[in-house]
Amino acid sequence: NFKKFNTINYHLEENIMRKTLLILTIICITFVTTACVNKFAVQELNNKAQEMLKTGNVEGAIARLESSIDLDESVFETHYNLAVAYMQADKYDKALKSLEKVIELNPDFADAYHSTAVCYEEQAYAIISGEADKDKDKAEEVSEDKAKVLTAEEKAKVCELFGAAVDYYNKYLSKKQDATDADKVNAKIETLNTEMKKYSDESSES
Repeated sequence: NFKKFNTINYHLEENIMRKTLLILTIICITFVTTACVNKFAVQELNNKAQEMLKTGNVEGAIARLESSIDLDESVFETHYNLAVAYMQADKYDKALKSLEKVIELNPDFADAYHSTAVCYEEQAYAIISGEADKDKDKAEEVSEDKAKVLTAEEKAKVCELFGAAVDYYNKYLSKKQDATDADKVNAKIETLNTEMKKYSDESSES
């Protein structure tokens, strides 16, 4: 249990760092001067959202980006920025829907696949740590003496989410063959495959 707690603790620290870095992935939007008024409004809303994310006003950023999409839902950058904001707020289901739209609009945008993998990975670790239950007022406190005990159903879900994360990390690498973080992503894939096997074995033993 102590080893499991340390693993969860390490991931939570990594999660905080990743969320900080996510802000840097916000895409700046520029339009040519012949663009319509709505395009400039979209750009302005995205700029305001970026500023809000930097100051920690995640909900404000989400509101601006949702308004931006109401004006023009064809701009893939806005959907991506909204996905980043949703991830900052731990709203992973909404983030995934936004990322699906990004990939639909621009299937060659590699970062969308990477962010999708991160979403699935974070959902899995939220189940493992008990954070997935926080809105249900039944989250178990994770301590050095006791890590959350997963049900067989939860272990199966964790394996499903890890599997989806691996799939999208691989898609990211195939889309971005010159990725400077390829070694890091491959290491992540190896770790997730190991974790997946562990929880699959535990589920079979339950």
